[in-house]
Amino acid sequence: MAELATEPIVYSFTDHRVYREESPLVIAEGEGIRIRDTAGKEYIDALSGLWHANLGFSDTELIEAATSAYRRLPAFPCALGRGSAEAEALAHELLAAAEGRFSSVYFAASGSEAVESVLKFLWLASNADGAPDRKLVVTRDSGFHGTTLGAASLAGIPNQHAGFDLPLPFTVRVPRAHYYRDHLDGESRAEYVDRIVRTTRSRIEEAGPENVAAMVAEPVMAAGGVLVPPEEYWPAMDRLLTDLGIPLVADEVVCGFGRLGPLFGHRRFGLRPAAVTVAKGITAGYAPLGAVLLGPDLTRSVAGAAESYGVLGHGSTFGGHPVAAAVARANLRALAERGIEARVAALEASLRACLEGLLELPVVGEVRCVGGLAAVELMADGASRRPFDPERRIGRRVARKARELGLIVRDLGDVLALCPPLITDAGDVAEIVSRLRAAITATLKEET
Repeated sequence: MAELATEPIVYSFTDHRVYREESPLVIAEGEGIRIRDTAGKEYIDALSGLWHANLGFSDTELIEAATSAYRRLPAFPCALGRGSAEAEALAHELLAAAEGRFSSVYFAASGSEAVESVLKFLWLASNADGAPDRKLVVTRDSGFHGTTLGAASLAGIPNQHAGFDLPLPFTVRVPRAHYYRDHLDGESRAEYVDRIVRTTRSRIEEAGPENVAAMVAEPVMAAGGVLVPPEEYWPAMDRLLTDLGIPLVADEVVCGFGRLGPLFGHRRFGLRPAAVTVAKGITAGYAPLGAVLLGPDLTRSVAGAAESYGVLGHGSTFGGHPVAAAVARANLRALAERGIEARVAALEASLRACLEGLLELPVVGEVRCVGGLAAVELMADGASRRPFDPERRIGRRVARKARELGLIVRDLGDVLALCPPLITDAGDVAEIVSRLRAAITATLKEET
């Protein structure tokens, strides 16, 4: 039996084989967009921790909100008909920020909990509505929705299933929207979208639309490769789902709270979801919190079911924790007062301009950018879309070289993901891309 390479911590989303030869990176402190390890080395964190430190690592308003909340009420649940004043105020503020599209808020402690909760609410609603067979959920290849059993079953990433006896058999899997990698030779973006939407319709109709509770989808896939859909994709999908009578659940655990520009990521694409799951950016990562915003129809169904069964048999001890709620409220104020949507528009422009310069490297097949999310897709030959041999682990090696150069990015196979804090300015973007270029160039030089 092998010993754990990273003892004493079991690190998530980690290839533990790597740490037979090197030690995990242990961070001691952070300020702005920079972090320092226990040896004093400084890095630009261009991943915002794990897609979540939207305001960087030293925001005094959020720190003060947490400190003050700890002094007032350090712990209390949202359960048993009781909750904290901070959680109640946050719920009202979230619903107001959503401009009347949603009717209620369920608080969880993480994104996985939020997605797992909305799955249970969908099934509860199906039973309450007299449609007990309406339990299937449409989900896409390369999607990521969390790590609990239901949420991980929605995932379209193989390593989330391997060894866990997943996915559970309630999903209808449909194509992702990745034009660069998946389009046929000579196929336009519009033709590509038409083809994958027809495939989606076919798979749903084969399962029976009447058996489908919802489609769960990220507005932009993050952990699946930062897949920015063609502009024709979401309007076509919206028409399809409306035609088949299937509600959309927008998973905005990464895409929410300014990451794509608007406060809610679905607004970037004009979507009308029946529910939204959020986490990460809701507190800018300063405290654990997740939430589900439920639309009127789902709220009524859940309320009816709770009446029928006498109790809502679902909950979370730490969901809506008063300190986390206070931090989330401070975060909402900060995003509004600092004009974050305009700042993200400037961040997007800087990222796009700098990253497009990498296309002159023959191993860069595509760069993608939307809001404060970006990706660089590496290919053995970018023009012909010929990938590297996976055994060479080029993406991992570039990410490791970037770390040596004081830059944190995430390798998703041979895609390098960037998700810098939303406070990142144009000068910092230029430095990020300069270090990334150096890492790519050095890694490829080692190959020759």
